[in-house]
Amino acid sequence: MANLIKNGDFSQQGNEWTATNPDNVSYVTGHCIIGAPDSISQDVPTGSGAGGQFMLSARMKTLPGSAARLQVQPLPTGEPVYLDLHGNQDWTVLSKKFEVQISTIKFKVTLEANDGEFGTLGSYFGDVTLSKLL
Repeated sequence: MANLIKNGDFSQQGNEWTATNPDNVSYVTGHCIIGAPDSISQDVPTGSGAGGQFMLSARMKTLPGSAARLQVQPLPTGEPVYLDLHGNQDWTVLSKKFEVQISTIKFKVTLEANDGEFGTLGSYFGDVTLSKLL
């Protein structure tokens, strides 16, 4: 299954991603680290025949006192899908299947440090994958 997210492995640093505050995001080999209260995001076209089932997965890790959230918002309408990891967790692979309406034209994928000491890089993300299931 093809990954619809560009540079989801961060092999090209922050290429394809837009940061709310670039000074509070760090890219290292294979993952990115974000500090609260910031995030990075990208718009992901769904391709033809957009309705159906999708699979979202990512490797995530948090330092003590930090939390991490991956959000996928179907556009123009639809319920957001979340992967959440609370503080002080080692690398964990999270995944979720979800369905979207045929009217979905794209997804807004957001990786955010949704808790933690401001300016401290404590939310880690890697291998972010969004793929359409057959």
